[in-house]
Parts: sequence; structure tokens; C-alpha cells
Amino acid sequence: MKTISIFILLIYWSIMIFAPVMSKDIKFSRAKINNFKLVEQKL
Repeated sequence: MKTISIFILLIYWSIMIFAPVMSKDIKFSRAKINNFKLVEQKL
């Protein structure tokens, strides 16, 4: 039971740490895609 709770805590903390990083990456990639679209429209 103790090992399971430790495992759950590890997963929880990894999500808490990685979720903001992943959301920043997604926003960054979306901004890149939007910039490419703007450039294509100008051409």
C-alpha cells in the first residue's frame, strides 16, 4: 500500500511540474503556426 501511494505522489508531482511546461510549448507552437499563416497570406 505504501509503494502505491508513493507511486501516485510521483505521478501527481510530475504532472504538476510538466503541465505548465507543456502548455507553454503548445502556445509557442501555435504562435509559430499563426506566424507562418500570416506570411503565406502576405505572399
